[in-house]
Amino acid sequence: MTKLATVLSRATRGLLVAGVLGVATLASQGAYAQAQTSAEFSEKYNAGVTAYKGHDLPKALAAAKEAHGVAKSGFEKTAALKLLLVVAGASGKVQDQQEALEQLLTTEGVSAAEKVQFHKALAPIYAATNHYDKAVSEMKSFLTAGAGSTADWELLAQLQYGAHDCKGALESVEKAAPAGKEASESVLKLRYTCYTQDKDSAKAVSTAEELLRRFPKKEWYQAVLADLLPKKPDDLALLGVYRYGYERDFLADEGDYTKMADLALSEGTTAEAQHVLEKAFSKKVVGAKGKDKAEALLKQAKDRAADDAKNVAQLDAESKAGKNGETDVKLGLRYFSMGQNDKAAEAFARGLSADHVAKVRRPDEANLVYGIVLTKLHKKAEADKAFAAAKADPRMAAAAKIWAGN
Repeated sequence: MTKLATVLSRATRGLLVAGVLGVATLASQGAYAQAQTSAEFSEKYNAGVTAYKGHDLPKALAAAKEAHGVAKSGFEKTAALKLLLVVAGASGKVQDQQEALEQLLTTEGVSAAEKVQFHKALAPIYAATNHYDKAVSEMKSFLTAGAGSTADWELLAQLQYGAHDCKGALESVEKAAPAGKEASESVLKLRYTCYTQDKDSAKAVSTAEELLRRFPKKEWYQAVLADLLPKKPDDLALLGVYRYGYERDFLADEGDYTKMADLALSEGTTAEAQHVLEKAFSKKVVGAKGKDKAEALLKQAKDRAADDAKNVAQLDAESKAGKNGETDVKLGLRYFSMGQNDKAAEAFARGLSADHVAKVRRPDEANLVYGIVLTKLHKKAEADKAFAAAKADPRMAAAAKIWAGN
């Protein structure tokens, strides 16, 4: 009988299953090992360990297979399969990993606790070869044996989605993120995908809104916008939604930019319209077909913005001299359009004050843009109040909700 060589845990770095196995050594040492192994087995096994430590992976893999071929006892078979598993992982041999794990699950002497972990290790390996039904089965075997972590339930859900089982995936993500616990981005993305496939538009949109609030990205903004447009929202509310996308570079194409510019010109934020169109041209999203229209719109915006810049001082004087909140709001919009946020905030505050607000035509729009201005000035608490006031008007609720993040 011959003593077996060992493979230290530092040598298992980078393995797909290393974290699952938690193996410090792949064979026991001392009298027990000597009593359980034959000279023939030990020679081949030790040759595999030596080759592995020497970074000769093809030789190590061949030796591990030879060791398994001559193994007689359950101990020898287990040791050879674990060595094969480690070497196959380091070599990127997914099929060999799969076969080693499958055999470990049926080998005498492998503990029940280890088998549970081998089930978990097999799941992503089956998924890597597009055997999602088997992957799901293995992950369920692991979870049935005990309480799984949030990440384990998320993995099962992803595997179920891969197996075209959205119903099961949604049930699993509920265990990953039960009521009262915030779901991860991956869980929310899976929910959104399954709700979309199941044509549950209300839940899909609600999930996209949560994704946009917590993980703001262009794809979630576009998903929310795509749902909103067919509903024909109020023009000023739609402009508010476009402003959110523009600030974060979430606008997608020529249509987004020209529509926003049109709306801005209608509202009177002419310099804003100019900047939006200039950005569209700089990003080269304006196609040949829409170039003439976009250029005409840009010229109109530039001309009107130049006039507004000349007249802003007079409007400022009128605003401060009177108590017409609508004049104050128009001044606030002009300063906002010109990027002068301090002056815009002052004008909006005056226009929305108790003795001025009665003449404001659209207090909801004034509050929304006031909130945007305050956000730019890093006055979050005040901005939240303005957004809440805007959201109270059903016409502006969708835009205010996006800007407020709730």
